[in-house]
Amino acid sequence: MALLGRIVVIFFSFWIAMLAAAIIVAVGMMLPEWRDLLSFSVEQGAFSIAVGVGTFFISALALLPAMLVIIIAEAFRLRSVLFYAAVGGLGFLALYYGAGFTERMSSGPMTREAEIVAAAGIVAGLVYWLLAGRNAGKWREPAPAPAP
Repeated sequence: MALLGRIVVIFFSFWIAMLAAAIIVAVGMMLPEWRDLLSFSVEQGAFSIAVGVGTFFISALALLPAMLVIIIAEAFRLRSVLFYAAVGGLGFLALYYGAGFTERMSSGPMTREAEIVAAAGIVAGLVYWLLAGRNAGKWREPAPAPAP
């Protein structure tokens, strides 16, 4: 029963982490045009739409690699905040470069978009650690004996 509860916590935490990553990507991409967004010339729901669509696509791209990392972290009881932040940042960068988003870029290996993606991955890793990662593997520990 503890495993079933843990799986629910993992999926909920993953979804919240992807939502946080989508917010970071949307803010990072829209920041240069922030003045235009604050004026009434742009649709007022543009940010919400960008976050919603971004959450869907980020979740779809990151689901399998993230679940592999989560299974490894649960198996080895990895609870370090630095582990989740590093894996989140590196994982999002790997997805960014692996999905071919950099083919149109030619200004060097680390563009502004790559920095935003790395920041979104680090935030996603930190949010996941806060919600579920700091208790990784605890479901396998035996329950404490009741006091006599």
